[in-house]
Amino acid sequence: MAHRPMLGSDKHEIEAKELRRLSASLVTRQAFEAPNWDRRSALLDGRMQLAELQPGMQLRLADVSDRYDLVTRAVLPAGIKIALVVAGEARVSYEGQAVSLGLSAPSIGLLVRLPEATRFTRQGRAGGHERTLTLSLTPDWLLRHGYPVTSSRQAQLVRWSPSPGLLRLAEQLFDERFLHSRDNAHHLQLSGCALAMAGEALAALRHDREEQKHREERERRPTDRRLQRLMTLVESGEAYRLGQEDLARRLGMSLSSLQRRFLACYGKSLGRFLRRRRLEAALAALRNEGISVEAAAILAGYTNAANFATAFKREFGARPGDLRREPPAGQEGACLSTAASADSEQN
Repeated sequence: MAHRPMLGSDKHEIEAKELRRLSASLVTRQAFEAPNWDRRSALLDGRMQLAELQPGMQLRLADVSDRYDLVTRAVLPAGIKIALVVAGEARVSYEGQAVSLGLSAPSIGLLVRLPEATRFTRQGRAGGHERTLTLSLTPDWLLRHGYPVTSSRQAQLVRWSPSPGLLRLAEQLFDERFLHSRDNAHHLQLSGCALAMAGEALAALRHDREEQKHREERERRPTDRRLQRLMTLVESGEAYRLGQEDLARRLGMSLSSLQRRFLACYGKSLGRFLRRRRLEAALAALRNEGISVEAAAILAGYTNAANFATAFKREFGARPGDLRREPPAGQEGACLSTAASADSEQN
Protein backbone atom coordinates (compact mmCIF):
# COMPACT_ATOMS: atom_id res chain seq x y z
CA MET A 1 0.00 0.00 0.00
CA ALA A 2 1.33 3.44 -0.90
CA HIS A 3 1.73 5.82 1.98
CA ARG A 4 1.88 9.56 2.17
CA PRO A 5 5.29 11.19 2.45
CA MET A 6 6.26 12.16 5.96
CA LEU A 7 5.78 15.80 6.82
CA GLY A 8 8.60 17.14 8.91
CA SER A 9 10.64 20.01 10.18
CA ASP A 10 14.40 19.52 9.91
CA LYS A 11 15.18 23.04 11.01
CA HIS A 12 15.86 23.82 14.65
CA GLU A 13 13.42 26.73 14.79
CA ILE A 14 9.72 25.91 14.42
CA GLU A 15 7.43 28.85 13.71
CA ALA A 16 3.67 29.06 14.16
CA LYS A 17 3.13 28.59 10.43
CA GLU A 18 5.12 25.34 10.51
CA LEU A 19 3.23 24.10 13.56
CA ARG A 20 -0.08 24.72 11.83
CA ARG A 21 1.08 22.89 8.71
CA LEU A 22 2.15 19.84 10.72
CA SER A 23 -1.11 19.81 12.69
CA ALA A 24 -3.56 20.53 9.87
CA SER A 25 -4.69 16.90 9.54
CA LEU A 26 -4.90 16.36 13.31
CA VAL A 27 -6.72 19.38 14.78
CA THR A 28 -8.95 22.32 13.94
CA ARG A 29 -9.23 25.85 15.35
CA GLN A 30 -5.62 25.87 16.53
CA ALA A 31 -4.45 28.97 18.42
CA PHE A 32 -1.22 29.93 20.21
CA GLU A 33 -0.80 32.19 23.22
CA ALA A 34 2.52 33.18 24.82
CA PRO A 35 3.63 36.18 26.91
CA ASN A 36 6.07 38.50 25.08
CA TRP A 37 5.70 36.59 21.80
CA ASP A 38 5.79 39.02 18.86
CA ARG A 39 4.02 36.51 16.51
CA ARG A 40 7.02 36.56 14.18
CA SER A 41 9.58 34.65 16.24
CA ALA A 42 9.76 30.86 16.35
CA LEU A 43 7.78 29.20 19.13
CA LEU A 44 9.78 26.00 19.47
CA ASP A 45 13.27 24.65 18.89
CA GLY A 46 13.74 21.10 17.65
CA ARG A 47 12.09 18.73 15.19
CA MET A 48 8.61 17.44 14.47
CA GLN A 49 7.55 14.78 11.97
CA LEU A 50 4.16 13.40 10.95
CA ALA A 51 3.47 10.22 8.98
CA GLU A 52 0.21 8.63 7.83
CA LEU A 53 1.00 4.92 8.15
CA GLN A 54 -2.42 3.53 7.28
CA PRO A 55 -5.71 5.18 6.31
CA GLY A 56 -6.88 6.65 9.61
CA MET A 57 -3.58 6.07 11.48
CA GLN A 58 -1.10 8.92 11.91
CA LEU A 59 2.03 9.01 14.06
CA ARG A 60 3.65 12.27 15.14
CA LEU A 61 7.19 12.50 16.52
CA ALA A 62 8.08 15.64 18.49
CA ASP A 63 11.49 16.44 19.97
CA VAL A 64 11.06 20.08 20.92
CA SER A 65 11.88 22.74 23.51
CA ASP A 66 9.60 25.68 24.30
CA ARG A 67 10.88 29.21 23.83
CA TYR A 68 7.95 30.70 25.75
CA ASP A 69 5.30 29.74 28.28
CA LEU A 70 3.30 28.59 25.29
CA VAL A 71 -0.38 27.67 25.54
CA THR A 72 -1.72 25.82 22.50
CA ARG A 73 -5.48 25.43 22.11
CA ALA A 74 -7.23 23.34 19.48
CA VAL A 75 -10.18 21.05 18.81
CA LEU A 76 -9.48 17.35 18.34
CA PRO A 77 -11.80 15.22 16.17
CA ALA A 78 -13.49 12.07 17.46
CA GLY A 79 -11.26 9.01 17.72
CA ILE A 80 -8.44 7.85 19.95
CA LYS A 81 -5.16 9.58 20.82
CA ILE A 82 -2.29 7.54 22.27
CA ALA A 83 0.66 9.44 23.73
CA LEU A 84 4.02 8.22 24.94
CA VAL A 85 6.61 10.56 26.48
CA VAL A 86 10.12 9.26 25.83
CA ALA A 87 11.86 12.17 27.59
CA GLY A 88 10.91 15.46 29.22
CA GLU A 89 7.36 16.33 30.22
CA ALA A 90 4.05 16.96 28.50
CA ARG A 91 1.20 18.83 30.22
CA VAL A 92 -2.13 18.65 28.41
CA SER A 93 -5.85 18.72 29.08
CA TYR A 94 -8.96 17.39 27.33
CA GLU A 95 -12.20 19.29 28.07
CA GLY A 96 -10.66 20.44 31.34
CA GLN A 97 -9.31 17.01 32.35
CA ALA A 98 -5.65 17.87 32.99
CA VAL A 99 -2.84 15.33 32.91
CA SER A 100 0.96 15.50 33.12
CA LEU A 101 3.20 12.85 31.60
CA GLY A 102 6.94 12.37 31.73
CA LEU A 103 8.94 13.76 34.64
CA SER A 104 6.17 13.23 37.18
CA ALA A 105 5.08 9.88 35.68
CA PRO A 106 7.98 8.17 33.89
CA SER A 107 7.28 5.20 31.61
CA ILE A 108 3.55 5.86 31.60
CA GLY A 109 1.53 6.34 28.42
CA LEU A 110 -1.87 7.93 27.96
CA LEU A 111 -4.82 6.81 25.85
CA VAL A 112 -7.59 9.34 25.30
CA ARG A 113 -10.87 8.14 23.84
CA LEU A 114 -12.83 10.98 22.23
CA PRO A 115 -16.42 10.07 21.24
CA GLU A 116 -16.86 13.53 19.72
CA ALA A 117 -14.87 16.67 18.88
CA THR A 118 -13.10 17.78 22.04
CA ARG A 119 -11.24 20.90 23.20
CA PHE A 120 -7.53 20.32 23.78
CA THR A 121 -4.90 22.42 25.54
CA ARG A 122 -1.12 22.00 25.75
CA GLN A 123 0.74 23.99 28.41
CA GLY A 124 4.42 24.58 27.60
CA ARG A 125 7.07 26.15 29.80
CA ALA A 126 9.92 28.32 28.59
CA GLY A 127 12.97 26.07 28.43
CA GLY A 128 10.90 22.92 28.90
CA HIS A 129 11.68 19.89 26.75
CA GLU A 130 9.32 17.27 25.30
CA ARG A 131 10.16 14.16 23.30
CA THR A 132 6.90 12.42 22.51
CA LEU A 133 5.13 10.01 20.19
CA THR A 134 1.46 10.71 19.53
CA LEU A 135 -0.66 8.20 17.64
CA SER A 136 -4.01 9.32 16.19
CA LEU A 137 -6.66 6.73 15.24
CA THR A 138 -9.86 7.77 13.45
CA PRO A 139 -13.30 6.20 14.10
CA ASP A 140 -13.11 4.43 10.71
CA TRP A 141 -9.78 2.82 11.62
CA LEU A 142 -11.17 1.77 15.00
CA LEU A 143 -14.29 0.25 13.41
CA ARG A 144 -12.18 -1.78 11.01
CA HIS A 145 -10.31 -3.22 13.98
CA GLY A 146 -13.35 -3.93 16.16
CA TYR A 147 -13.44 -0.82 18.36
CA PRO A 148 -16.78 0.94 17.75
CA VAL A 149 -17.26 4.50 18.99
CA THR A 150 -20.20 4.40 21.41
CA SER A 151 -22.82 7.05 22.08
CA SER A 152 -21.13 8.22 25.30
CA ARG A 153 -20.05 11.87 25.14
CA GLN A 154 -17.50 11.79 27.95
CA ALA A 155 -13.82 11.86 27.02
CA GLN A 156 -12.07 8.89 28.65
CA LEU A 157 -8.44 9.08 29.83
CA VAL A 158 -6.61 5.82 30.53
CA ARG A 159 -3.01 5.57 31.69
CA TRP A 160 -1.05 2.53 30.55
CA SER A 161 2.44 1.11 31.09
CA PRO A 162 4.43 0.50 27.88
CA SER A 163 6.52 -2.66 27.69
CA PRO A 164 10.34 -2.36 27.82
CA GLY A 165 10.46 -3.50 24.19
CA LEU A 166 8.12 -0.73 23.08
CA LEU A 167 10.13 1.88 25.01
CA ARG A 168 13.34 0.77 23.29
CA LEU A 169 11.59 0.89 19.91
CA ALA A 170 10.28 4.38 20.63
CA GLU A 171 13.70 5.66 21.69
CA GLN A 172 15.25 4.37 18.47
CA LEU A 173 12.87 6.52 16.41
CA PHE A 174 14.58 9.62 17.80
CA ASP A 175 18.07 8.50 16.83
CA GLU A 176 19.71 11.21 14.71
CA ARG A 177 20.36 8.84 11.80
CA PHE A 178 16.76 7.61 11.82
CA LEU A 179 15.27 11.11 11.81
CA HIS A 180 16.85 11.88 8.43
CA SER A 181 15.77 8.60 6.80
CA ARG A 182 12.80 8.47 4.42
CA ASP A 183 13.01 5.00 2.83
CA ASN A 184 10.67 1.97 3.06
CA ALA A 185 12.56 0.57 6.05
CA HIS A 186 11.89 3.84 7.85
CA HIS A 187 8.16 3.48 7.13
CA LEU A 188 8.15 -0.11 8.42
CA GLN A 189 9.87 0.90 11.67
CA LEU A 190 7.34 3.68 12.23
CA SER A 191 4.49 1.26 11.47
CA GLY A 192 5.86 -1.36 13.84
CA CYS A 193 6.11 1.12 16.69
CA ALA A 194 2.65 2.55 15.97
CA LEU A 195 1.00 -0.88 15.91
CA ALA A 196 2.77 -1.87 19.14
CA MET A 197 1.54 1.35 20.78
CA ALA A 198 -2.00 0.72 19.55
CA GLY A 199 -1.99 -2.90 20.70
CA GLU A 200 -0.69 -2.20 24.21
CA ALA A 201 -2.81 0.92 24.80
CA LEU A 202 -6.05 -0.60 23.47
CA ALA A 203 -5.47 -3.66 25.65
CA ALA A 204 -5.24 -1.28 28.62
CA LEU A 205 -8.49 0.37 27.50
CA ARG A 206 -10.23 -3.00 27.39
CA HIS A 207 -8.91 -3.84 30.86
CA ASP A 208 -10.08 -0.46 32.18
CA ARG A 209 -13.57 -1.07 30.76
CA GLU A 210 -13.74 -4.50 32.35
CA GLU A 211 -12.63 -3.12 35.72
CA GLN A 212 -15.20 -0.33 35.49
CA LYS A 213 -17.93 -2.84 34.62
CA HIS A 214 -16.98 -5.01 37.59
CA ARG A 215 -16.95 -2.00 39.92
CA GLU A 216 -20.40 -0.95 38.76
CA GLU A 217 -21.71 -4.47 39.18
CA ARG A 218 -20.31 -4.66 42.71
CA GLU A 219 -21.77 -1.27 43.62
CA ARG A 220 -25.16 -2.18 42.22
CA ARG A 221 -25.28 -5.74 43.48
CA PRO A 222 -28.85 -6.08 44.80
CA THR A 223 -29.67 -7.06 48.35
CA ASP A 224 -33.06 -8.33 47.16
CA ARG A 225 -32.67 -12.11 46.85
CA ARG A 226 -35.04 -12.32 43.91
CA LEU A 227 -33.03 -9.74 41.99
CA GLN A 228 -29.92 -11.73 42.84
CA ARG A 229 -31.59 -14.79 41.30
CA LEU A 230 -32.49 -12.70 38.25
CA MET A 231 -28.86 -11.67 37.74
CA THR A 232 -27.79 -15.32 38.08
CA LEU A 233 -30.20 -16.18 35.25
CA VAL A 234 -28.79 -13.31 33.18
CA GLU A 235 -25.15 -14.31 33.72
CA SER A 236 -25.91 -17.93 32.77
CA GLY A 237 -27.69 -16.80 29.59
CA GLU A 238 -30.92 -18.54 30.61
CA ALA A 239 -32.74 -15.21 30.94
CA TYR A 240 -32.26 -14.55 27.22
CA ARG A 241 -34.59 -17.47 26.43
CA LEU A 242 -37.39 -16.14 28.62
CA GLY A 243 -39.78 -13.25 28.26
CA GLN A 244 -40.20 -10.77 31.10
CA GLU A 245 -43.45 -12.39 32.29
CA ASP A 246 -41.75 -15.80 32.33
CA LEU A 247 -38.88 -14.34 34.34
CA ALA A 248 -41.30 -12.83 36.85
CA ARG A 249 -43.10 -16.19 37.27
CA ARG A 250 -39.74 -17.96 37.68
CA LEU A 251 -38.88 -15.51 40.47
CA GLY A 252 -42.26 -15.83 42.15
CA MET A 253 -43.43 -12.23 41.69
CA SER A 254 -45.63 -10.13 39.45
CA LEU A 255 -44.16 -8.52 36.35
CA SER A 256 -44.96 -5.00 37.58
CA SER A 257 -43.24 -5.69 40.90
CA LEU A 258 -40.15 -7.07 39.13
CA GLN A 259 -39.94 -4.09 36.80
CA ARG A 260 -40.41 -1.63 39.66
CA ARG A 261 -37.75 -3.25 41.87
CA PHE A 262 -35.29 -3.53 38.99
CA LEU A 263 -35.69 0.15 38.08
CA ALA A 264 -35.22 1.21 41.71
CA CYS A 265 -32.06 -0.89 42.07
CA TYR A 266 -30.33 -0.30 38.73
CA GLY A 267 -31.75 3.01 37.53
CA LYS A 268 -32.81 1.56 34.17
CA SER A 269 -35.76 -0.42 32.87
CA LEU A 270 -35.64 -4.21 32.85
CA GLY A 271 -36.50 -4.28 29.14
CA ARG A 272 -33.65 -1.92 28.21
CA PHE A 273 -31.21 -3.92 30.34
CA LEU A 274 -32.18 -7.26 28.77
CA ARG A 275 -32.09 -5.78 25.26
CA ARG A 276 -28.55 -4.46 25.87
CA ARG A 277 -27.34 -7.82 27.21
CA ARG A 278 -28.82 -9.71 24.24
CA LEU A 279 -27.15 -7.27 21.83
CA GLU A 280 -23.84 -7.74 23.68
CA ALA A 281 -24.20 -11.51 23.27
CA ALA A 282 -24.83 -11.02 19.54
CA LEU A 283 -21.79 -8.72 19.28
CA ALA A 284 -19.59 -11.33 20.97
CA ALA A 285 -20.83 -14.03 18.58
CA LEU A 286 -20.20 -11.80 15.54
CA ARG A 287 -16.65 -11.04 16.66
CA ASN A 288 -15.62 -14.41 18.04
CA GLU A 289 -17.58 -16.91 15.96
CA GLY A 290 -18.25 -14.98 12.76
CA ILE A 291 -21.95 -15.85 12.70
CA SER A 292 -24.08 -14.16 10.03
CA VAL A 293 -26.01 -10.98 10.75
CA GLU A 294 -29.25 -12.94 10.38
CA ALA A 295 -28.08 -15.47 12.97
CA ALA A 296 -26.98 -12.68 15.31
CA ALA A 297 -30.43 -11.11 14.99
CA ILE A 298 -32.05 -14.38 16.07
CA LEU A 299 -29.60 -14.68 18.96
CA ALA A 300 -30.55 -11.18 20.13
CA GLY A 301 -34.26 -12.03 19.96
CA TYR A 302 -35.11 -10.16 16.73
CA THR A 303 -37.18 -11.73 13.96
CA ASN A 304 -36.28 -8.90 11.55
CA ALA A 305 -32.60 -8.41 10.66
CA ALA A 306 -33.18 -4.77 9.66
CA ASN A 307 -34.66 -3.95 13.08
CA PHE A 308 -31.73 -5.74 14.69
CA ALA A 309 -29.22 -3.75 12.64
CA THR A 310 -30.91 -0.48 13.65
CA ALA A 311 -30.87 -1.37 17.35
CA PHE A 312 -27.29 -2.66 17.09
CA LYS A 313 -25.99 0.56 15.51
CA ARG A 314 -27.86 2.69 18.04
CA GLU A 315 -26.21 0.75 20.88
CA PHE A 316 -22.65 0.30 19.55
CA GLY A 317 -22.23 2.99 16.90
CA ALA A 318 -21.54 0.51 14.07
CA ARG A 319 -23.42 -1.86 11.78
CA PRO A 320 -23.30 -5.59 12.65
CA GLY A 321 -21.52 -6.44 9.40
CA ASP A 322 -18.72 -3.95 10.18
CA LEU A 323 -17.74 -5.89 13.31
CA ARG A 324 -18.26 -9.42 12.01
CA ARG A 325 -15.27 -11.73 11.79
CA GLU A 326 -15.25 -13.95 8.72
CA PRO A 327 -15.83 -17.57 9.89
CA PRO A 328 -13.63 -20.44 8.67
CA ALA A 329 -14.84 -22.07 5.46
CA GLY A 330 -17.73 -24.46 6.01
CA GLN A 331 -18.80 -23.07 9.40
CA GLU A 332 -21.33 -20.45 8.24
CA GLY A 333 -24.16 -22.96 8.08
CA ALA A 334 -23.29 -24.41 11.46
CA CYS A 335 -23.39 -20.94 13.05
CA LEU A 336 -26.80 -20.21 11.52
CA SER A 337 -28.29 -23.52 12.63
CA THR A 338 -26.98 -22.95 16.18
CA ALA A 339 -28.67 -19.54 16.34
CA ALA A 340 -31.88 -20.98 14.87
CA SER A 341 -31.83 -23.64 17.58
CA ALA A 342 -31.49 -20.92 20.21
CA ASP A 343 -34.46 -19.12 18.65
CA SER A 344 -36.62 -22.25 18.82
CA GLU A 345 -35.79 -22.59 22.53
CA GLN A 346 -36.96 -19.01 23.14
CA ASN A 347 -40.24 -19.78 21.39
